[in-house]
Amino acid sequence: MSASFSLHLVGSSGRLQRFMHQLPTAVLLVNQAGSIVEVNEQLLRVTGYSRDQLVKQPFQTILPYQGSAEQLYEELLHREAESGSNVEIEWRDKQGRSRKTPVMILRQEEQELYLIHLCQLVKETDQSLSERLLGKLTHDTSLGLFILDEHAHIIEASQTACKLLGMDRLNVINKHVDQVFSGIPEQHRLIKKELLEGVKLQNIATSWTNDNQRYELIVDASTLQDESGKTVGAFVLFKDITNLRSFEQKIERNERLAMIGQIAAGTAHEIRNPLTSIKGFLQMFLKSFSDSGMDREKTYTEIMLTEINRINSLVSEFLLLSKPRDIQYCMVDLNTVFVEILPIVESQALLYGIDVRFTSQGKMPMVVGDTELLKQVFINICKNGIEAMGEQGTLQISHHIDQDGDRVSIDIHDTGPGIPLYIIDKIFDPFFTTKEEGTGLGLSVCQKIIHDIGGQIRVSSKGYGTTFHIMLPYL
Repeated sequence: MSASFSLHLVGSSGRLQRFMHQLPTAVLLVNQAGSIVEVNEQLLRVTGYSRDQLVKQPFQTILPYQGSAEQLYEELLHREAESGSNVEIEWRDKQGRSRKTPVMILRQEEQELYLIHLCQLVKETDQSLSERLLGKLTHDTSLGLFILDEHAHIIEASQTACKLLGMDRLNVINKHVDQVFSGIPEQHRLIKKELLEGVKLQNIATSWTNDNQRYELIVDASTLQDESGKTVGAFVLFKDITNLRSFEQKIERNERLAMIGQIAAGTAHEIRNPLTSIKGFLQMFLKSFSDSGMDREKTYTEIMLTEINRINSLVSEFLLLSKPRDIQYCMVDLNTVFVEILPIVESQALLYGIDVRFTSQGKMPMVVGDTELLKQVFINICKNGIEAMGEQGTLQISHHIDQDGDRVSIDIHDTGPGIPLYIIDKIFDPFFTTKEEGTGLGLSVCQKIIHDIGGQIRVSSKGYGTTFHIMLPYL
């Protein structure tokens, strides 16, 4: 009986991984040199290793065989031919315990790769109801789940949990929390080792930000005990309520904007009429002072005109923020938009000694929106980032298609001090500002512009820089 076949999936590492993970048996892929190339989740579960501890290691780490991969293949073929069925082989887990299991080894001829199936590790029919529930939680629900052993290793993680971390499950299972959250202070981690000391959480609201997105979560956590009451592990269970929280905040913001709109509608006209008269007379005075050589009076008049223009600008932002606006929808080429605004951003950055980097991953798709308003959004956020960095730093502008595949995300990252957690939820509120001369309307206006064309604007900051993600539906 031959166990050699052509493994056509080898051409794509992604397809090969999906194929391996769909198998109910523990599987490892070994190259001609005897090094492990890939493993699946079932193998990690039954051996206790993490993926990093196995990949690029000798296959003898799992199979204590004295010989090469080719010799193992030939020997198993010979034993299969003699017995007429699958033969058993010894395998070893992370603790050094050895057992036997039926095995089948398949060879891909062209690249000389060996796919080794450890056939009974573990049979699906042997799973208890609780194990089936765990499998459902980890793969098919929107709940985030982490299970830790007594030494703070993550022995199980759901797909949703790994999505929040921005990591692949293979790079999480059987790793210590210190490795998973390397570089992040204990108090800011999604999973804390203090859980193993008996700290319990119930319906605790928190937030978590990975490199791409910020999440609002409701968290429950507790310890797990054995029959004697000894703590043998802990679990963290959480639900992503980002959309619900965003909906609530949007309702609150709309209520505030409606109130602002009523105030603006009643006062903007009354403000602008006297301002127009004052500005007109000041311009007359300015000309007279210039003609008469009254430099001091001319300077004072110029200052007053500057302040009048500032008041007019504030009223304009006020009206844009509050009252409904007829947006001139059209097809917008984002590539052209950035060609036109980059010189403006770079000239502003030059004044502060800031380096501007625009990273393009090919042409950006077309979106539907208002060209001038989109320019206003991008310039405003870039300007905020430049001012936040002070006299040195880098403003990085990039773009990517989001995971759902229906939006393009424009990411504007600065290397400034970041936004403190206690104010990050307030930065889009009208009139909230940390600048001495700011109006607190810039980001509120930006958010309204993006929302009006069906997009979203989010911010992430971990204390070492800030990233704004402007997500727009594209065609």
